[in-house]
Amino acid sequence: MATMKDVAKLAEVSVSTVSIVVNGKAKERNIPLKTYNKVMKAMDELGYQPNVSARRLRNLDQAKPIIALYWTLDARTNMLAALLAGIQSELEKKHFDCELVIRIYTNDQFAKDAKEIMNNTYNGIIIGATSEADLAYLESLSPRMPIVLINRQSKKFSTVYVDSHEVATEAVSLLTKQSFERIGVVAVESPYVASSQRITAFLEECGKQHISVDQRHIIMAPNSLAGGVAAAGRYLQMPDRPKAIFCESDTIVLGMVHQFNCLNISIPEEVAIISIGMTGPDATQYSTPPITAIDIPSEKIAAAAISILYKSLSKKNLHERLLPVHQEIAPTTYVRASFPLPPDDVLNFPRA
Repeated sequence: MATMKDVAKLAEVSVSTVSIVVNGKAKERNIPLKTYNKVMKAMDELGYQPNVSARRLRNLDQAKPIIALYWTLDARTNMLAALLAGIQSELEKKHFDCELVIRIYTNDQFAKDAKEIMNNTYNGIIIGATSEADLAYLESLSPRMPIVLINRQSKKFSTVYVDSHEVATEAVSLLTKQSFERIGVVAVESPYVASSQRITAFLEECGKQHISVDQRHIIMAPNSLAGGVAAAGRYLQMPDRPKAIFCESDTIVLGMVHQFNCLNISIPEEVAIISIGMTGPDATQYSTPPITAIDIPSEKIAAAAISILYKSLSKKNLHERLLPVHQEIAPTTYVRASFPLPPDDVLNFPRA
C-alpha cells in the first residue's frame, strides 16, 4: 500500500506538500498548479487512495457514491428543473442509489469552487454552463473521478451535447419551407459558449440557403422576460422589419410574445416566430400562441450524463473510469401556431 512518503518521493516534493494536496488545501496554501499536478500524477501511478471518497470508488456497495451537479448562477438556472428531472429519472431507471449534491458557481470563477474537485471529494461530477476560462481551468487539473461536461467539447472529460449545426439546420429548414428570404435574429447579450455557437451556426446556414440576415435586424437582449419585452419594442421600431424572427432563448421569446399581444401584433400573420427551447417544451407550449421551438432536451442530456457516470463508476480500474465518453443528443422540433406550416409538413414534426 503506497504511503504519502512514496508519493512525495515520486513527485519530488515534501511530504507536507502531499498532505496539503490530499487535504484539499492546495489553493489555500498557494501550491503551484504544476506541483499539484505532479502530486496527482504520482498518486495515480502508485494507486494511492487519499480519502474515504476515493476508497468508495473501489467498491460502490460499501457506501453511497456522491454525485455533484455544478451549475452556474445566472439566467440559465431556469434549466435546473429539467436537468434534475432527467437525473432523477435515470437514477431510478438504473437503480443507482447515490447522494446528489447541487453546487452553484459563478462563470469565469470556477476555480473558487474547485476545492472539492481537487480534493476528490465526490465520486462523479456533472458540470454545465462553463465559460471558456472555466473549461481551460478544469482541463488543467488532474481529478481522480469521472467528470461529464454538458454542451461543451473536451478531449479530457466526457461530454453530452446537442450539435449546434443540427439546431441551425432544423430552424432554417422551417424558414425555407415558407420561402422566407429575410429573417430577424434576437440573440442573448454576453452570449454563453453554446448559445454563441448556435447563433453562429444559424447565420452560416442562412447564408447557405440564401436567407438574408441584415446586421440591422440582429437584436441583442438580456436573457430574461424583460429583455424580450425590450427586444419586441426594438423590432417594431424597424422601418423595414422582416416578417419572421429567430430567437435563441425561449425566455426572451416569451417576453416578446407578451409584448406583441399587448400591442395587438398578430402572430404569425404579422410576425412568425421560431425559438431555441432551453427550459423544456412546456415553457413555450402554453404561451399565446404556442411557440415553435427547436428544443434542447435537457432531461435527455442529464439522463445521458448520469448513464455515463454509472458505467464509469462500475469499472474497477481508475484509468478506465476516467476514459472520456462523448454522446450527442438530437434536438426535438415542435411546430406550433407561432410559425404555421402546410398541414402535410406539420404532420412530420412532434406537437407538444
